[in-house]
Amino acid sequence: MNGKKKTLSFQLSEIVLTKLKGLSEKNAKKVLATVEKSVALIAKKYVKLVQDQDKEAAKVKAKADKAKKKLAEKEAKKKVKLANKAAELKQVAQLMAKEAAPAAPKVASKAPTKPKAKVVKK
Repeated sequence: MNGKKKTLSFQLSEIVLTKLKGLSEKNAKKVLATVEKSVALIAKKYVKLVQDQDKEAAKVKAKADKAKKKLAEKEAKKKVKLANKAAELKQVAQLMAKEAAPAAPKVASKAPTKPKAKVVKK
């Protein structure tokens, strides 16, 4: 940032000092000293404002990322909850099927078989 301050200071000094032609050497030195102090102060404030702006942008981005992460976690929890509910419903259905199967009367109708041949002993 120091390089940026120097560049900005130099640019501002050039703009201001070119407008002050025609001063005596003594007055020019006073104006130059005042301009350098002011320009340094302006450059320092400018750099600070840029840094603050970057920090604010980082905060906003972090907040958005946090909200996105929280939403993703909420969606994941919702999916897990739905999966658990589906598994529970499946288990209940299986239990109901098991209970319903033995309760049904068993029809044990055997097909008529051929009569066995009787062996006659003599």
